[in-house]
Amino acid sequence: MLNREQAQALIAKAIKFADAEQVEVILHSSSTNSTRFSNNVITQNVGLTNESLRLRVINGKRQGIATVNQFDDESLKRCAQSALAVARVAAEDKEMLPLLDKQPEYQAVNAWFESTSKFTPAQRAEKIGAVLRDYDKRGIEGAGIFDTDEGAVAYGSNRGLFAYKAGSKAEFSISAFMDNGSIEGWSEAFALDVNKLDPAKVGAIAARKVETGRNPQAIEPGEYTVVFEPAAVAELMLFFGWLTANGLAFAEGRSFHKGELGQKLLDERFTLVEDPYHPELGGTPFDMEGTPTQRVTLVEKGTFKALCHDRRSAALCGQRNTGHANQQPDARGATPGSLVVQTGDQTLEQMIANTPRGLLITKLHYTNVVNQQDVSITGMTRAGTFLIEDGKLKHAVKNMRFTQSLLSAFAEIEAIGNEAHASGGALFGGNFVVPAIKLKRFRFSSPTGF
Repeated sequence: MLNREQAQALIAKAIKFADAEQVEVILHSSSTNSTRFSNNVITQNVGLTNESLRLRVINGKRQGIATVNQFDDESLKRCAQSALAVARVAAEDKEMLPLLDKQPEYQAVNAWFESTSKFTPAQRAEKIGAVLRDYDKRGIEGAGIFDTDEGAVAYGSNRGLFAYKAGSKAEFSISAFMDNGSIEGWSEAFALDVNKLDPAKVGAIAARKVETGRNPQAIEPGEYTVVFEPAAVAELMLFFGWLTANGLAFAEGRSFHKGELGQKLLDERFTLVEDPYHPELGGTPFDMEGTPTQRVTLVEKGTFKALCHDRRSAALCGQRNTGHANQQPDARGATPGSLVVQTGDQTLEQMIANTPRGLLITKLHYTNVVNQQDVSITGMTRAGTFLIEDGKLKHAVKNMRFTQSLLSAFAEIEAIGNEAHASGGALFGGNFVVPAIKLKRFRFSSPTGF
């Protein structure tokens, strides 16, 4: 991973090679270290270093972009020449905004931990080995991954703007199998500081899931009261953020908002904040236009209050720029990247105990969008689905497919968990701090057969 001084020197050199009115450089640098295991043995250890530089040049209303992953002078010169060549033949973009001048000091984010950066393959193997020895004794097969990563992003321009952020993360994810792999339990944990990760605890949770998940029974599709554990909530929030907080979709009339904010459509227990400064997330304090990223309350006590914006969508809506721009040009629009759900007052055990009949969901799988206008998604349950009767887990349930509008689902919240921690369990990635949530109604459309 490139440090701040290395990144700043590299960006300055790339700018020097690009003879254009405006020059923008975005630099990514990362080190990914993974230990994988399956059938209760470590199967692979991988270390990958990746660096890329994206150069955008602007002359008048024409722009050109080129990327490079080799940083010697000749490679940087060729990258600049390619970007300039594209700009010469590109169509004029009348809506293109000029690069920003130097910004005020960015808010500090404590996202990089030396403990994570220096964590060795032997240390990962030691933690994994303790879990798998326990699985051997219990007749469980374990498979999963232990990652300890670090990375940095830097933004610079010939207008005097420079921003840099470094971060680290550790993630342990395990699937536990019994009965020749036909029954699965799962758990994961995520932390910026690897010392806050407890693989033994994660492994024990997955083991308990698979041991209590034997002999699953099929149940009829339909509407059920559902207790979602945090990993499943993270998956729901990923799509909720995409579909409800995009400033450009709002401006263009493509979102359910229909051009209005201030609508109370959800349960008053529900408050959702985009917070890159949350200590468990370590988000980026600037966006890909160099704007300082803002903390945004998207939903407050069930009322939609705000959206995520870049400069373009903020101008179209007459709202403030929240500093959520993607790399430009961008047709998708700004979306949140560090979602935090406000906690409630019940434990997971209390949610279950207060449920006459319903389902406990561990995680979701193959989730995707059905209809953007009513914020509906579809997907399947996985790795631990249980029927609740009279406040107790009665038996495991075969997985089912769901199709559900998140607007109607979160309009009837029965309880929210009193603890929330960082999760990296969503299928498409992302940063979330979420509690367990109990919803009064959630529609399951069909069984999956396993």
